[in-house]
Amino acid sequence: MRARAVPVLLTVMGTAAGLAAGPEAPAAAQDDPVLLSQGRPAVASALERPEHAARFAVDGDGQTRWSSAFSDPQWIWVDLQQRAEVRRVEIDWEVAHSTAYSVEISDDAESWRVLWSTGAGDGGADSIPVDGTGRYVRVYSTARNGTAGNSIWELRVLGVPEPEPEPQEQEPEPSTRPPSAAPTRQPEPTRSAPAVPAPTPSRPVPERTGPPGSVVYYVVGKGADGKPEKLNDIAGRFLGDRNRWPEIAELTEGHRQPDGRYMTDPRTLRTGWVLKLPKDAAGKGLRFGPLPGFEPPRPSPSASPSPSATPTVAAVAVERAAVRLPGAPVWFAVGGALAVAALAWLGTWLLRRRRTRQEPFDDSLLRTDTSAAWTVDRSLRVLMAACERDGLDVPGVTGVFIEGGSLRLRLTDPAAPAPEPWAVSDDGQSWAAALASLQSGTASEGSTARFARLVNLGMSETGRVLVDFAAARGVISLDGPTRARHEVLRRWLGELTGNPWSDDPRVVMVGNGLPQPEQAEHLAGLEQVAPELEVGRGGVLVLSHAPTAAQQDLLATRFAAPEFSWVVIVLGAAPSARWRFTAGDDGWLRSGFLPEVRYDEQTAVRRGGE
Repeated sequence: MRARAVPVLLTVMGTAAGLAAGPEAPAAAQDDPVLLSQGRPAVASALERPEHAARFAVDGDGQTRWSSAFSDPQWIWVDLQQRAEVRRVEIDWEVAHSTAYSVEISDDAESWRVLWSTGAGDGGADSIPVDGTGRYVRVYSTARNGTAGNSIWELRVLGVPEPEPEPQEQEPEPSTRPPSAAPTRQPEPTRSAPAVPAPTPSRPVPERTGPPGSVVYYVVGKGADGKPEKLNDIAGRFLGDRNRWPEIAELTEGHRQPDGRYMTDPRTLRTGWVLKLPKDAAGKGLRFGPLPGFEPPRPSPSASPSPSATPTVAAVAVERAAVRLPGAPVWFAVGGALAVAALAWLGTWLLRRRRTRQEPFDDSLLRTDTSAAWTVDRSLRVLMAACERDGLDVPGVTGVFIEGGSLRLRLTDPAAPAPEPWAVSDDGQSWAAALASLQSGTASEGSTARFARLVNLGMSETGRVLVDFAAARGVISLDGPTRARHEVLRRWLGELTGNPWSDDPRVVMVGNGLPQPEQAEHLAGLEQVAPELEVGRGGVLVLSHAPTAAQQDLLATRFAAPEFSWVVIVLGAAPSARWRFTAGDDGWLRSGFLPEVRYDEQTAVRRGGE
C-alpha cells in the first residue's frame, strides 16, 4: 500500500533501539504510541456491499477495504475497547476518497469531539497527528471526490492506553492473617515494548451442538416500552457487559435481515431482526443454528411452464439427439452432445429472459439511507437541546437540506434569533449550521414526533433534500411510469416507517395495482377506512387513483383540522393534489416547487448488498 513501509520500518527500528538502550528502555516505551485499532470492532454508517464491511478497514490486510454508500455524509468508527490517549490516526484511502472529513473521539459513541478536520482531502495515505483521550475514534466524511462512496483500505489508530488502576491495599483482617504478616500487593504490569493490547477477555464458551455452519444468534424483540430492544441492553444481557455491543454490531454488519434491510446504524434495531453474537454469549432466549436471513420472493406460479405447455427448444433438441446418438460414430456423438449443450443453454437463457420480463414488482419497502438518517436525527436533537437551553420554541420545519459541510432547515414560519450553533438567514426563513458542530453538540433525548413525516427525497445537484409531508396539508400525488412511481412509493414508505424519528405509523393501501408490502393493510375502497380518518396519531394512506368528488370533500374536511396527521398519497395524476411529484424512468423526481432530485441515488445502497 501507499507509504506503508515507512511507518512499519520506523516501528521496527524504534523497537530495536529500545531493546538496545538497556534498563531505561522499558520506561521510555511507556509513552510510545502503539497500534490500538487492529482487530477491534468497527461500525460504519453504511456499506456498498457486505464484502466491504467496516471490519475490513481495521483487519491489517491491505487487500481488503471498507466502502460506503454513494452519498454524504458517511462515517466509520472503531472501538478501542479501552480508553486511550490517541496520538496519531493513519488512513490509507482507495481511489474513492473523502475531500472533507474530520477525525473525532468519544467516550460513549454518542457525543463526539473533533480532534482534526480538513476540507482539502486529496486521498492517498494520510498520517494525522491528534491529541485526545477516549475509547471510540471516528472518521466523519461530508464530501467525496466523485460519485462513488468513501473507501478505506486501512484505518490505524495509534496512541497510549490509559494505565490500569493500581489495586488498593487493604488492611488484613485479624481472623485471616497474623498481625506481623505484611500485606501483599499485585506486581505492577511491565511494558518493555509497544504491543497490541489484549482483546477483551471472553467468558467460558458454552458447549452447543447444531448442524454445520451454526452460530449463536438472537431475534430482536420489544422492550418494556413497546419499542425494539437496544443493542447495549442485549450485550449486557447475554455478554455480561453493555460495552461489548460493538462486537455484536460487527458480527451482524453485512447480514441481510429477514425484512430485506441491513443493520448499519447500531442505534436503530427493528423487531424480528437477527443478531449474531460472540461464542461466549449465554442466556435464555439465544438460539444456535444457521443464521436466518432474507429470502427473496419466489417467482409467481404463472411464470413456470405448465405440463401441457409447448416443449422448449432445448427439450426438443435433447429428445431428438437421444434418438440419433446411439448409432452414430463417437466423434459425432461428442459433437452432438456439444450442440445439445449449446441448445440447452440457449433454451434456458430464453426461458430466464421471458421470466425476467414477467417478474412481478418487488413489493418490499426500501430501507432508508441510514447514514443521512443518523445525521439528520442527530441534528434535529441538537436543535431541540439548543432551543431548550436558550428558552426558545422549537421552530416548525418544512424541509432539511444537507449541502456540503452544512445542514439547512427551511422553517414553517420566519423565526429569530436562533440558538448556537445555528445562524439565521436574512429573511428569517432558514437556519443553518456546520455539520461538524451539530455532530459534537449536546443532543436532546426527547420525542422527535414533530418530525415524524419527514422524508428523504434524494440528491439534488447541491445536496440531499428532505421534506415534511405533514406540511402539505392535502393530497400528495405521485405520477410517472408505473415502475418508477412504484420505486419512489416504496422508498417513501420506507422513509415514513423506518427513520429514527418515525413513529411507526399505520400504513393503509386502498385499491388495485399497488405494491403489496407486508407492513401495510390492503383495502378495496376508501369507505372501509374513512370512519378511522380522525384526528390523533394518524398514519399513511395510499390511494391507487384520484379520489372522487365526495372523497375529496371528506379529505378536505379532515385536513382542515390542525390535529389531522394523516399523509395521503395518490398514485397517479390527481388534479386536487396540493403537492405533485413526477417520477421519471431517468431516475429523477420532479415537483416544480423543490429542486429536482435523483430518487434512485440510494438504490446502489440497496442493490449493492443483494
